Amino acid sequence: MDEWDYNTCNATFRSLTDQQRLMVEETSRLIGADADLELTSYGCGFGMFELELIARVPRRTVWFQGVDTNGEAVARLRTELAGLPKVRGHRVLTVSMADVADLRVSPTEYGLFVQSLCYLDADDGMAVLKEARNRHRVLIVAVTPLNRLNGPFADSLARQGVTRPLFAQTLAAELARFGIEFRSVTVGAEIAVPVSAPAHRLLEFLTFARHQPWRGGTGRGELLDAVAGLGTVSAGHVRIPHPVEVFAIG
Repeated sequence: MDEWDYNTCNATFRSLTDQQRLMVEETSRLIGADADLELTSYGCGFGMFELELIARVPRRTVWFQGVDTNGEAVARLRTELAGLPKVRGHRVLTVSMADVADLRVSPTEYGLFVQSLCYLDADDGMAVLKEARNRHRVLIVAVTPLNRLNGPFADSLARQGVTRPLFAQTLAAELARFGIEFRSVTVGAEIAVPVSAPAHRLLEFLTFARHQPWRGGTGRGELLDAVAGLGTVSAGHVRIPHPVEVFAIG
């Protein structure tokens, strides 16, 4: 997929799941109410999660710091943050989250990893987390379990050399192995694909779910059968479990 296809298919995929809304609710609950919030997000991208969190977290003001390698995403997020009265200040850096020890990354109360650690192999990811613990009082890590839906994503990571990514099960095992205390909550999200969805929406969904161009039949019936194979049909929708585990460390 080129970048345009990826973004289009990702937008379709995200529009069909309640995962982000439920993750924001759980993260807001973990942070809790108070006056000011200082937050660093690693792998923030365009800020799709972070902007919603800033809007909903029960804090009067937010000082935000973001880290991402995508320069275009960083520039766009800076513009968005500049227009938010709740944000009393911000810094968004074009660096890798593996560079958590970079002196430009300021210590903040909270450090946030939202589905970003799974792009790293377990050893590299744990090295990042250990360093991040020196920078933040509390780390919040949201990561999906390895399941049927995420199998193609795991295969894609393996082709890139990431053979032991930090999905939820591996992260829990690694934290326990290093004696790092944590609490975790399973957010029971789901994807609801309307049975009436047009073919192009089904195709975009399948393409992103498989992390590669869809190579099956492109007739609407064939596409719907492929989507239905991922879940169960109920009340006019194909319902696919899409859980995420939210870890609080520290």
